[in-house]
Amino acid sequence: MPTDDNSAINALHNAVSQNKRQLHYLNRLLRLARQPSPDPNTALKVVMKSITKALGAHRCAYWIVHSTPAQTRGLLVYDDIKQNFVTEPEDPLMLHALHPLLRQTASGGKMLTADDVDLEPRTALACEYFHALSIKSAMLAPIRHDGDTDGVLLLSHQHQARTWRRDEAELLNHAAELAAQAFHKGEFAHTTLRHRADNQYDGLTGLPNRRFLLEHAEELFPRVIAGASALALFLIDIDGFRRINENYGHAVGDQLLKTVALRLKNVVRKDDLLLRIGGDRFLLLARNLGDMRIADDIGQEIVEALQGAYSLQKREVEVSASVGVALYPLDGNDLDTLQKHAQIALVHAKSGGRNSYRMYSPRLAHRVEGKSVLEGELRRAIRESELQHFYQPQVDLRTGKTRCVEALLRWRHPRHGHLLPAAFLPLAEEYGLMQYVSAWVLHDVCAQLQTWKERGLDRFCIAINLSTTQMTDHGLLPMLEEVIESSGIAGSQLELEISESTAMRRDAMSSSLLSRIAEMQIALSIDDFGTGYSNMSYLRRYPIHKVKIDRSLIGGLPGASDERAVTEAIISMALPLGLDVVAEGVETQEQLEYLRAHGCGIAQGHYFSEPLTADQFETWLTRH
Repeated sequence: MPTDDNSAINALHNAVSQNKRQLHYLNRLLRLARQPSPDPNTALKVVMKSITKALGAHRCAYWIVHSTPAQTRGLLVYDDIKQNFVTEPEDPLMLHALHPLLRQTASGGKMLTADDVDLEPRTALACEYFHALSIKSAMLAPIRHDGDTDGVLLLSHQHQARTWRRDEAELLNHAAELAAQAFHKGEFAHTTLRHRADNQYDGLTGLPNRRFLLEHAEELFPRVIAGASALALFLIDIDGFRRINENYGHAVGDQLLKTVALRLKNVVRKDDLLLRIGGDRFLLLARNLGDMRIADDIGQEIVEALQGAYSLQKREVEVSASVGVALYPLDGNDLDTLQKHAQIALVHAKSGGRNSYRMYSPRLAHRVEGKSVLEGELRRAIRESELQHFYQPQVDLRTGKTRCVEALLRWRHPRHGHLLPAAFLPLAEEYGLMQYVSAWVLHDVCAQLQTWKERGLDRFCIAINLSTTQMTDHGLLPMLEEVIESSGIAGSQLELEISESTAMRRDAMSSSLLSRIAEMQIALSIDDFGTGYSNMSYLRRYPIHKVKIDRSLIGGLPGASDERAVTEAIISMALPLGLDVVAEGVETQEQLEYLRAHGCGIAQGHYFSEPLTADQFETWLTRH
């Protein structure tokens, strides 16, 4: 018999055998559909295996589809090549690629067929998933239950494209209906899968969380760097987020985080991975950079995207962000090292003024290590009372008596000696220690004033310096009320000194705060006056009792004409408003005489006394 005839006969035998196999599995599906109460778990497996065999496909996967990739899971997979049921690879990047396609099919409720997944626009977007599994052709059928679509049956053919017929698509739809019935009767733990997914996803922003990163780190990082010559890890931190939570409440803070996440999603590129890893901290893995300079562009884009005003629950909040950047492979070959180095760069961005990004470099590590040591020492200083107040008098130029005493905070550092507030208060603000510093300051000053009162040395008030952070702390008022009550001193013996820049901040000068301060008869003074805004508007608007002319202006008196002009303008501005005027940094008799002659009523400086310890000041006071 000719060879061509043999080939034709073999082809016919194969076709008949194929049709027999198809009929066999179609019959299994038909019997399953007619059974009154089939075993649910077995039924689902019969559906998936039978439809794969009947249509000559290679793979059939049942996907539970939710709004986020982490909640979406491959429940069960039949692999005809392996002739067995297998598990879907839990590769987060592959899942991120496939999820939009699954979501579109489930929400649309219509079947999708792709003869060639690379040529069909919708499936081409999920090419990373399809290529990883060598899938070339696919059909996706939505799985409905009680009118809702919550799953997708994905039938696929590997290695080469194939044309799906209309009757094959209809058969897959019928199989999806049977699968839905089996699944919702079965023992498959839908809620367990959701719980497992929820643990790896942030419920507030919908982004992957730290648990996601930890559980997938070993498989994630090699996958991320595969085929990528360069990668950048960005750690993103919201500046002053703690203050926003404390001032406006956690509801506003949560809304801010959602808005920040949305802005960051607009920055993220197709191949990038964005996570919220805790609090106000986000992490971005940007791959396929091509050029390291792209990392600079992304860092700047993040800073610009997050800065500015946010409308949160009918209030405007100004926010900025600090970003630390580490590059692969330059700054580390694994995820832990890159995160550590990005953290170092982030700390440097914060200490450098915030609202900026910094790239990691080895020299930054030495600086940050020093700051970390200092932070630990500061916590110990607060705990073990290494903080100390020095006192400097403000003297009435008419009577020569002490009108007020300024309490000057110092840190008695065991190795570095006495440190000024500028050396450690920014660190306290950065690490959330200011409330502890504030509490210590108020209790120490009031206790000292009570001690002097018992000795008959109380004909003056004590001035305490407060930063913007302290003035915007919702705990300040309760703290003031508690310390006044517990110490037994009068509110009129306390004075709060704030800078001009703080006075210009509306959030620091809230009407409720100022009203309560006035009710307690606590005085308010403006420190460093003459160095910034120096206008009358806020002097009229707020219950201010005193302005202090900055020492930089006093130093040039009486010779420097510019300093004379500004000093005289401040005095002439303040006196008609009934404000006391204090000159800081007075060191000579000439300065004193000039100030007295031009109407300045109070002076402070080394001409009278340098800052003194409590015991030294008590001795000075009894002599004067």
